[in-house]
Amino acid sequence: MKAMYGLFFVVVACVTAASARAEDIVLVSSLIPYENADTASEDVRKECNWNTTMPGYLARKSKGLVQVAEQSIDAVTGKKLMIVATSVYTTGGGRFSGPKWLTLEGKLTEEGKLLGTFQARRRTSSGSMRACGTLDSLSEDLAGDILRWLKTPSLNANLGDTRY
Repeated sequence: MKAMYGLFFVVVACVTAASARAEDIVLVSSLIPYENADTASEDVRKECNWNTTMPGYLARKSKGLVQVAEQSIDAVTGKKLMIVATSVYTTGGGRFSGPKWLTLEGKLTEEGKLLGTFQARRRTSSGSMRACGTLDSLSEDLAGDILRWLKTPSLNANLGDTRY
């Protein structure tokens, strides 16, 4: 009888934990948009896919707490993280051409209520020989910064290298 009670307790605890966890899932768009046409060069916007791979980094590194939305993020009513690229700087010449950076702004909401905001920036003084490779690396680092922030979101947080 004690074994049966123990099994029942474990099953109930697992089901309860799973349902509580489902409520905490944060949805993110499958594409991080550029704030405007001047945010990144035309070549970067056409050739680099960091802004479609970064949501995947967030989902994989979060161990299930972040999921990529299958529909427009605007249609999501639960907890959602909206991210926009505000500054993307790369220049030709690879590691010899000076710093490159990626700056994002994010907003976490649930049912229309603002839960947190951040500005996140990562930069490098070198990088790969390709601008897209550098942006991929910076976006993966920023994904880690954002996931740490999601554990205890706050308003006006500065993530990454936001020391200008």
